[in-house]
Amino acid sequence: MKNEIIIQFSGGIDSLYAAHYLAPRYDRVHLLTFDKGYLHLFLKANRPNVDLLKKLHGEDKIVHTLLDIKPLFKEMAVKSYGETRDAFGNEIAWCVPCRATMALGSILFALEHDIPAFTDGANWEQAPDGEKVLVTADNYPEFLEVIKAFAAAYKVSYLPLIYELNTRKERRDELLALGAKIDFNSLDRPKKSVFDVFRKTFFKRSQPMCLSGYLIHLKRNLFNVKEELTPEMTVRGIEPKLGTTAKRLVEDYFAAKGLNVADLVRARG
Repeated sequence: MKNEIIIQFSGGIDSLYAAHYLAPRYDRVHLLTFDKGYLHLFLKANRPNVDLLKKLHGEDKIVHTLLDIKPLFKEMAVKSYGETRDAFGNEIAWCVPCRATMALGSILFALEHDIPAFTDGANWEQAPDGEKVLVTADNYPEFLEVIKAFAAAYKVSYLPLIYELNTRKERRDELLALGAKIDFNSLDRPKKSVFDVFRKTFFKRSQPMCLSGYLIHLKRNLFNVKEELTPEMTVRGIEPKLGTTAKRLVEDYFAAKGLNVADLVRARG
């Protein structure tokens, strides 16, 4: 199989660092930037960082693709949003299935292009621990294990390769030294304020912005009202969707192309 890897690529600190770190280790690195729709904005804002990666590692090494996953996200999150929100809260109803949909898109891409594995910017510092607020449940190791098991069913490897590699500060500092563009909100600042929105630099993006997610989490983002999140809740919220909806979406995707997903999986050895 090809010595290639897929990276779920926003262009932010973690996915950008993953691409830079992994490029020397693979013949080709596929950067997938996802368009999930629903006020997902600035989808081309990461182009300067893509250009930087190509400059550092070679034009042929880095392949950037903008992948439309709106129909998948609609099935995984939007249609069941109210029911899931009532049971588990906004984070598990919107953000967790968003990340799962990106994994689903990566699996489809891997099967279609004979690529063995995918990764992302998942990291230990952004997993909720009771003290932080602006973190996401899709960084829980338990969530990542669910994704790993779902991908393995299609003989695609999910490899959270930078999860415990180093710190976000170390990644940020190295990337800035290389000339990378880092969003204002991702810079290492001692104090953040709602008045940051009046700074011009606040709106200069180097990665897409999920405005729908920001609005759904308005209380958390503006007033630090934290949701109850646990690994167990996260798994219970997403695992059934992967086992039913996501499985059907994989089959339907390839059936529409006249292909049988079982044949594709068998061909992977």
